[in-house]
Amino acid sequence: MTKLLVRVLLPLAAGGALLAGCTSTQGGTASPAQSSPVSEPGTSESQSSGGGGTQSITDACSLLEAGDVSSFGEFKEPVPGTTGDVRTCRFQQKVASASENAKVIGVNIRDTASVAQVNDTGGGVVDKDVNGRKAKEAPGGASVAACTLALPVGDSSRVDVAVTGAESADQACQVAEAVAKAVEPRLPKG
Repeated sequence: MTKLLVRVLLPLAAGGALLAGCTSTQGGTASPAQSSPVSEPGTSESQSSGGGGTQSITDACSLLEAGDVSSFGEFKEPVPGTTGDVRTCRFQQKVASASENAKVIGVNIRDTASVAQVNDTGGGVVDKDVNGRKAKEAPGGASVAACTLALPVGDSSRVDVAVTGAESADQACQVAEAVAKAVEPRLPKG
């Protein structure tokens, strides 16, 4: 029974730790964002590197498709959500029994966190390149079979590809890198 409980709760706890570990808090008083003029697609203003960042992504599940995760097993339908100010979409692997590890593969849209703010979750933070986009990878430590690969979108926002429930942090990072290569072309350039 204890082993079953550990198998079920560990991926959930690791996912929660990844989400909680990558957030930032800012003091002050909340106020509405200033709206910026809308520009036509293809104009230089809509493609500036410091511009809209992740704000133009309206649906986290538009970044991650069933085909992107199918080579890693059979997954349930995607589940969109929000945790704090982070928009999410996750796929949870179907398993035959509770004794199996169930991978959770997801994307987390962070409108106000840059790749420079990626937290070390136990295995350090390393520079990566995903389809020519500079990225940061944060593998879990020895006891956490998880990995987050953060892709910058503009100067102050990012999209994380997060994997929990793998056999090891190395395996989680391999899955995150493969999925990130599919997600990256769907991100705004800049």
